[in-house]
Amino acid sequence: MIEQGLVQLIQAGLGNPPIAPGGWGVQLAKDQISALAPMAWTWHSIVSMPDYVLEGQTGYTEWETQIDCHGYTMANAMQLARAIDKVLRGSWSGVLPDSDHTYVYGIFRKPAFIDGFSDVNRSFVRSIEYCVQYEQI
Repeated sequence: MIEQGLVQLIQAGLGNPPIAPGGWGVQLAKDQISALAPMAWTWHSIVSMPDYVLEGQTGYTEWETQIDCHGYTMANAMQLARAIDKVLRGSWSGVLPDSDHTYVYGIFRKPAFIDGFSDVNRSFVRSIEYCVQYEQI
């Protein structure tokens, strides 16, 4: 599962910052952000585009995902976004630590990011998007 592998890759690369348990799918659970755990992150899929040739579908896929970095303050959200980007920056490639041992050809950040505020979680948010080119082996 590409999603599981991406979560594990990010968590391993972040180390131990003051962060709520990470890798929430789609939406952060309510009241996870506090002064003691001022950061958390979520992810969700935007689109997945498999590759097709005359013989049919290949194993190659391009997956676009959005990572939302939540912070107790906007500075916390920006700090977490920079830390995650540092883990994924530079077109990371290799085998993910997921159960399917997904091979990633590259992870590329999309050029823009979006800042906002989540009323539900009472947290500041910086959203960053990535294109992950991979093949399930």
